[in-house]
Amino acid sequence: MLDELNDIALDLTWTWEPRIRALFETLDPGLWKQSRHNPVALLARLGVGGVDRALERPEARQALDAARAALARYRNRQPAPLDAGAPMVIAYFSLEFGLSEALPIYSGGLGVLAGDHLKAASDVGLPLVGVGLLYRQGFGRQRIDEHGGQYEIYPEHPIEEQPLRRVQGPDGPLEVICPLGDRQVRVAVWRAQVGRVSLFLLDTDIDTNPPDMRTITDRLYVPEPLRRLPQEIVLGIGGMRALRAMGIEATVFHMNEGHGFLLAIERIRELRQRRQLTLEEARLIARAGFVFTTHTPVAAGSDYFEPGLVRNLLNPYLADVGLSFERFMDLGRSTAGDQDEHLCTTYVGLRMADHAVGVSRLHGAVSRRLWKDAWPGLPEAQVPIYSVTNGVHMPTWVAPKLASILERNVGLDWWDLGPEDSRWANVEAIPDDELWECHRSLRIRLIRAVQERGGGKGLDPDILTIGFSRRFAPYKRANLVLSDRNRLARLLSSERQPIQLVFAGKAHPADEDGKRMLREIVQFSRQEPRVAFIEDYDIEVARILSEGADIWLNNPRRFLEASGTSGMKAGANGVLNLSVLDGWWDEGYRPDIGWAIPSGATIDSPSTDDAAEAEALYRLLQREVIPAFYQRDDRDLPPRWLAMMRASIRHTVTQFSARRMVLDYYSQCYAPAARRVEQLRLLPDWGG
Repeated sequence: MLDELNDIALDLTWTWEPRIRALFETLDPGLWKQSRHNPVALLARLGVGGVDRALERPEARQALDAARAALARYRNRQPAPLDAGAPMVIAYFSLEFGLSEALPIYSGGLGVLAGDHLKAASDVGLPLVGVGLLYRQGFGRQRIDEHGGQYEIYPEHPIEEQPLRRVQGPDGPLEVICPLGDRQVRVAVWRAQVGRVSLFLLDTDIDTNPPDMRTITDRLYVPEPLRRLPQEIVLGIGGMRALRAMGIEATVFHMNEGHGFLLAIERIRELRQRRQLTLEEARLIARAGFVFTTHTPVAAGSDYFEPGLVRNLLNPYLADVGLSFERFMDLGRSTAGDQDEHLCTTYVGLRMADHAVGVSRLHGAVSRRLWKDAWPGLPEAQVPIYSVTNGVHMPTWVAPKLASILERNVGLDWWDLGPEDSRWANVEAIPDDELWECHRSLRIRLIRAVQERGGGKGLDPDILTIGFSRRFAPYKRANLVLSDRNRLARLLSSERQPIQLVFAGKAHPADEDGKRMLREIVQFSRQEPRVAFIEDYDIEVARILSEGADIWLNNPRRFLEASGTSGMKAGANGVLNLSVLDGWWDEGYRPDIGWAIPSGATIDSPSTDDAAEAEALYRLLQREVIPAFYQRDDRDLPPRWLAMMRASIRHTVTQFSARRMVLDYYSQCYAPAARRVEQLRLLPDWGG
């Protein structure tokens, strides 16, 4: 029985299928919580005897039967066939993947987006594999000191307690060799199974490497370029070699941000060696199969490496490719030939890819302006950067209790239905009291979670709860709502219509401005009983907050939020967004599903008046948001609020799902790339 349970635990379908998660929780609720919802760790600690004893209980046997049925149903479900008109296997490269708190190889939004991409690819049957790095220490656990300051700890995550299997080669565990200057590093390969999709994770912490190379993959987003570039060498070059060693013949390669930029050069090297092509011929074929997604709305958000470091770590490899050092550097420079300019990985990705996109319509426009130097002389409107708006994996992020209501009223596969499907009209038939009680139970769960972590003693389950949960970067302005402390204090302490605030998020370890802002929030939460800060933000915290808040507050400086997928997660749970019209909300906003904080910033004049936007935020809260929440009928239910919740659920689930996102990538990027690669491959002048 333990073997069967381990097989279920190693298929990450449990990260979005509540019936499977319920099995592990039922086996031992305390151990499930103690393991941070990690079924592999739970089973390891239970052992054969513990599992057998747990399954003597009828409720555990019933949970096992339900989990078996749910997994079989998912595996037997046949998605609609996708015919690209050419052979297609997509390799999706990302420096982080957020699949579960049990696999801590993510930092925040970019990684969770990548994890949702894999899950949705599994749902629709997209022939895709993921490639990333296996971090033994991850991004760092957040701790808050007595003064409210953030510091980080980096515990080792035992590999045997993660949902992974080591990939085997013909002669034992698979290893590939990756160049690192005049040295070589050996790279192990692990597999995480995400439903139908495999994610391959690269690991340098193996006995055959010297100590300095074993630590290459120890931490995510190390700030030092001398440590970051080796990680990106392992991801791009090592990832391509791992796919080759496993016999995976990918035809389309998706770079999720610039971290995987070197896969483009390794693809050229492969093509030249296998088909005896010239550099230009190999570059043309390779380029046809590259898709690049930029997530940053500011140039400083990209990686930059100074020429001396690039020369030391890559020059011998570039000679093997047949690409001169200066030509390679020019791929990453805004000005060709400027030998003092650092290499920017985003420029490399944009110049090498036939298909380049931003992550919302507005971000596509921002990116065309930001990166137009990659195409000198081309008018901004013609810069070939388009957009595929992000989405979130609805089965993962919609609360199971709400999902159950949607199953009964809309259909078993509610997350699979298009916006025009007539079954969505059944949302209106959900009784007000049932929908409100569902949401109130999620708010209670949120408050209990905050209090279990030692905060939020003054939070009340019947008060309007505003959630703010994201990375603490200055442009996100977590402290905007604190601009007028006296005014905010009156809102918090109102006898008739009070509000409460729950914050969560981390600052980057090297971001001192972000840490100062976080400290301000934490200190304020220690003074105000109706304000709370949740320490150690992770996927579990994000889920609890985006399910249980009433309002999702997001107030970045306009044009600096590329997408903002947390608002989608909230909106799909009926949490109403209160946000600046930036990122996804610029195209997702409708007055029947939330509120827009007015901003005077335009793409031609992006400066922001913080004071004016803070005033607009307070005005919206006082005049519209708070009255709508507290306006009750004779059953003590808020009819207007419930109508907005229904509209938010329907609109967000259908328009901003990861399923829609991956199908957009398929139709706009992947399938055209596969056809173009096939056309070039068949040209007679280029041999076999």
